[in-house]
Amino acid sequence: MADREPSRRMGEHAMNGRIGALESWSRTIDRTARTKPAHSKSPASLDYWRGTVDPDGLMSLNDREKAAIAGHRAYMLRLARASADARAKKNPRRKESGD
Repeated sequence: MADREPSRRMGEHAMNGRIGALESWSRTIDRTARTKPAHSKSPASLDYWRGTVDPDGLMSLNDREKAAIAGHRAYMLRLARASADARAKKNPRRKESGD
């Protein structure tokens, strides 16, 4: 293996990883349960924001839900702004024309 090019070894490594991941998913009975721990820790999830806005559980359920929704919306708007900025940087005329 020492005589192979590094890029070739990396390609094989990536392919082995993909194969392993697909085999693992093929044996997964409950896909939702498998991904729930990661999903609940993602800023794209309202569960994440519920825990972030009220980590000590001091807010009422209604207030916590409203705060979580506001935090989630703010996060999504930041992502949208970053995406628009990246597109404008990539194509400066895009920002001028408003497309």
